[in-house]
Amino acid sequence: MTKSVERMEEPPELEYSAVRNDSLAMFGAAIGGALLGMLLTLLVLAILNGGTLSFTGGERLAVFEASLARVDENVGAVSYNVDVVAQQAREIQSQLGQVEAALSQRLDEQDAQIGELGEAIAILDRTRNQFDVFVAALSDALSTMKSLEAEAAAPAEAAPAPAESAPAEAAPAEAVALPTPEVATSADVPAHAVAVVLFQDANGNGTLDEGEAPVTGVQVTLVDAAGETVAQEATGEEGVLFSELAAGTYQVTVEAPADLTLAVQPAAEVTVEADATEGHVVYVPVEAAAGE
Repeated sequence: MTKSVERMEEPPELEYSAVRNDSLAMFGAAIGGALLGMLLTLLVLAILNGGTLSFTGGERLAVFEASLARVDENVGAVSYNVDVVAQQAREIQSQLGQVEAALSQRLDEQDAQIGELGEAIAILDRTRNQFDVFVAALSDALSTMKSLEAEAAAPAEAAPAPAESAPAEAAPAEAVALPTPEVATSADVPAHAVAVVLFQDANGNGTLDEGEAPVTGVQVTLVDAAGETVAQEATGEEGVLFSELAAGTYQVTVEAPADLTLAVQPAAEVTVEADATEGHVVYVPVEAAAGE
């Protein structure tokens, strides 16, 4: 009995009676997490209440809500502006697409024109080549013609003279050129006037001498420098007088009479000066026709 009582007085050894290091570490981590959460909560509440943890009034919450509303409105406005800008960007993109299409079409047209220009240049080049060939052939032809002309121009061998040659016919006498009619100034003729006198030159000296008869009925024409006929009259006993003429150069033309021959040329030139004080006289001698 004594031995069993002694065994009962000794307490039994518990399984988890010793404190372990890992258990203490877990406990400290739990307490640190709780403290950190509490501090974060207090920090958020201080921010929401303007730096204090007092919640006595709701004005600050209302102000905060109004600020949030304004922020929401601003966000909406910004979103609208972003939509407008996006719409404008789409329109600009569409316009750029149209411009790109127009430029592409224009470039295609220019490519076609450049192709046509290239064909024209090729045709022009072929034409130039043909022209060069033509010029070369023409040059050869001219050289040949010059050679033939030089051969033809070479003096031929002199032919032997005949023993007896027939008498050559007399060459016709060269026609003697007739002198121009004499033109003189005379105080007996009014200024700016031209007198034409036809007379029978009996002694053939070409000068009107005393006793030489006038020739009447011969047409005399006066033409100005422009070729316009100023006057036309037939000669009388005193000849023909063309008066009140403007300053300038005139041509007097005389028709040869049927039964007489002019001893001078049928035309003479007379110049009427603007400040003339005397008139002009044209002397036209005539001779009897051959055989009379």
